[in-house]
Amino acid sequence: MLFRRDTATLRERAQLALASIQRNAYAMSVLRARLESRVGASNGDSRQELERVLELVKNGEVILNEMSGKMEAAKYLEEFITIIDSAAGSVGEIRDDIEKMVPIAESALAEIHEAVAKISGGEYPGAPPTSQELQKLIMEEAENAAKAAEAKMPVPPAAEAAAEPEQEREAEPA
Repeated sequence: MLFRRDTATLRERAQLALASIQRNAYAMSVLRARLESRVGASNGDSRQELERVLELVKNGEVILNEMSGKMEAAKYLEEFITIIDSAAGSVGEIRDDIEKMVPIAESALAEIHEAVAKISGGEYPGAPPTSQELQKLIMEEAENAAKAAEAKMPVPPAAEAAAEPEQEREAEPA
């Protein structure tokens, strides 16, 4: 019997045994009730024998109820152990995931610190200008374009003619 080849799992066999003990305890209580009624109805030697048997039945019922309670407690303990074992496995998996993620997060954080240091130190010459800098650049380009346009613009002939009589008047004595 030690090496039985049952296909039932340990848990299933334990549940079957618990159910069997509970059925036997119920059967003992039914037998006890029948014996108690017989003891009350009998007298003499048969009564003494029935009382001894009744005492044995009561003790058997107590033993079966105790065993049933202990087996049920063991069943709950087994479920508790299964839950704790599963939780410990989950914690282990989470710990492994965190151990893998910490170096990645540290690397990303170091890259962020390095980028902030480079931007703050002006190491990025091609850093995009701010909106105020853009407005200033646009205004400077517009002013430069306007000055360049004025410098390249020829003086109109009418303006030259108007300028000559003024020069002649200044040259003539009054």
